[in-house]
Amino acid sequence: MIYMIPKMQQLEQHLLDGDLVSIYRTGIDDHQIQGFVLAASPALVLLQYVYDFRLDGLMALRIEDITQIEVTATDRLQKQLITDEGLAHQSPLTEQFNAVSWRELISSLSPANSLMILECEAGEFNDFVIGKICQINGESLQIRTFSGTGEWADVTTELHYEDITCCQVGTNYANVYQRYFERLASNQN
Repeated sequence: MIYMIPKMQQLEQHLLDGDLVSIYRTGIDDHQIQGFVLAASPALVLLQYVYDFRLDGLMALRIEDITQIEVTATDRLQKQLITDEGLAHQSPLTEQFNAVSWRELISSLSPANSLMILECEAGEFNDFVIGKICQINGESLQIRTFSGTGEWADVTTELHYEDITCCQVGTNYANVYQRYFERLASNQN
């Protein structure tokens, strides 16, 4: 019989150890997600997302979707390479994050991050939205989204917390759009 350590216990230990972890969400994502654990609760885990040796913002995932958590030999080497490259200091490992629920986490992240990526990957439709949080309610939120061409939607989109599987802030993707909108606003003045 193989003994499985509960996810929360694994995540808490990886947080304490500062491990670079690989997380799998079989049935939702065909690829592993790599990151440093910043916070964990029975509902969510918040990671400093790592992509191609770059710290690429924060990513929160639902615990219920996680099928495997591991630290491989590749993760250990890549953590060392990130440290050797001087990139590890960019991670907000000393900050406190409230990852107890989507409502609490999004409420705490949205003031410092004007753009947020939210994904609903587990339902009938695979939704990806990026925009500004306009309103945070008890069971849902309102987000004003924009298209890939930088056109803002005229109305907000409602997302229910129970449908959200992933939240990202401070990513290169979002930051490039943020700088675009800032340049656009300054050119209009």
